[in-house]
Amino acid sequence: MSGLLTGAWLVAIVIPVSLCMNLLGWAGALSRVSSLLSPAFRLLGLPGDAPVAFLTGAAINCYSGIAAMKAIALDDRQVTILSLAILISHNLPIEVAVQRKSGSSGLRMLGLRLISSLIAALALNLILPEATGPSRARAAAEAITLGALLASWALGTAWLVARILLLVVGLTVLQRALSEFGLVEVLSRLLFPVLWLLGLPRRTAFLWIVANTLGLAFGAAVIIDEANSGKLSRKEVELLNRSVAVCHSLLEDTLLFVLMVGAWAFWITVPRVLLAAASVWLYRLARRFEPAGADESALGKSRQDGDGGALAPPR
Repeated sequence: MSGLLTGAWLVAIVIPVSLCMNLLGWAGALSRVSSLLSPAFRLLGLPGDAPVAFLTGAAINCYSGIAAMKAIALDDRQVTILSLAILISHNLPIEVAVQRKSGSSGLRMLGLRLISSLIAALALNLILPEATGPSRARAAAEAITLGALLASWALGTAWLVARILLLVVGLTVLQRALSEFGLVEVLSRLLFPVLWLLGLPRRTAFLWIVANTLGLAFGAAVIIDEANSGKLSRKEVELLNRSVAVCHSLLEDTLLFVLMVGAWAFWITVPRVLLAAASVWLYRLARRFEPAGADESALGKSRQDGDGGALAPPR
């Protein structure tokens, strides 16, 4: 039942937000905003049209960002930089809402993702060698009528809603089954070395797997249910959300950008993992220097759960 309720909540957000963002894109509003961002994006080694693709991906999803990228003349180096930025900051209205409902500050999650995108793109621009191949558009830009836009949106949204409901219910059933048979603890033990490097508590193992296989939107029901069930402390939820905000859907989204626009797999994967780990460990370090009892009302339960000090090895 909780899975269906979360699925309905998610669908109620997806439909109006996706329609609104598609209409804004069709009307040229995103293009006008992107013109203001062009100077900043040139510092990232990207052409003046790049903000259109970034804003489209950030407002809607990876597929929309890729569609916008295909109409821009980019070399392989620029494709990789822009792909990394979109992979960190995409589908923000939906995914930030999921993280907010699970217990984190929506504004902080939004800021973390946007700042991480900027840092990652800037770092790649400094690290990657200069491009040797020509800049080229992956596809020609096509004008689209309002009717065609609405028809495409309705078809895509119907398919998305069906996937959300099926996956949300299925994941909820899987979560209950794993808990019933004690398999969550087995997963936690197997993933302990990876989670420790990422700065994550051991009890977040299942949710970390969900976020990095199905993503935040499709894994919403399980993430929200588990976070609000009391099985995880508020601190554990915050640590997990900081990690998966920067790096989630590692397999599907990475392959999407590699296969559809030719992004370099290593450079759109490893930086996300490193930034996710950095965001968690920096948060743990900052918590260590907070005054004692600074936010007992929010995080006091973590001590009762045996979380240990802010920089103790995650459990």
